[in-house]
Amino acid sequence: MQLMIEQLKESKNTWMASHITDAEYPTELSQSGLASYQALHASSSTSQLVLPLTARTNSLSFYPVDCHPLTIRYAVTLASLWNDEKQRDAVIEYLTQIMFEADSAATLFVGFFKGKPAACGMVFQNEESALISDVHALPLPNQDELIEEMTAYLTTQLTATNPSVFLEKTI
Repeated sequence: MQLMIEQLKESKNTWMASHITDAEYPTELSQSGLASYQALHASSSTSQLVLPLTARTNSLSFYPVDCHPLTIRYAVTLASLWNDEKQRDAVIEYLTQIMFEADSAATLFVGFFKGKPAACGMVFQNEESALISDVHALPLPNQDELIEEMTAYLTTQLTATNPSVFLEKTI
């Protein structure tokens, strides 16, 4: 199982990097953002989830990231993980370069709280397994509840039948 987890994480990280590494003219800022993103994930931990998950709250409205305005909201929300303003700006620059193909293994989501983007997360899956990653919420008083709610929602978005589902945590 550990090999399956590592292969899934490697595939996700390769996909995430490809938006910069495959670009003809990546900016220095987006390359710096990629490096910050990779450094964060270098020490991530992964655990298997037992489904179904339920959240204590039901305060988010969820949207798949399928257009550039939602990509920006996803980027700003996830980048709030970084305290350093220069790193945060670089991560935003990097994440806003994400492009989607119809058959992509990754789906990003933004959760809105009281009409404003407040949480984000990703489902990356193949035929056998799924990785829930980059789950984060803005530093609001209910941050933990928003993260829990986003995680539970992401488990409902799995398309593979009875996959092994893993959660990657970066903090």
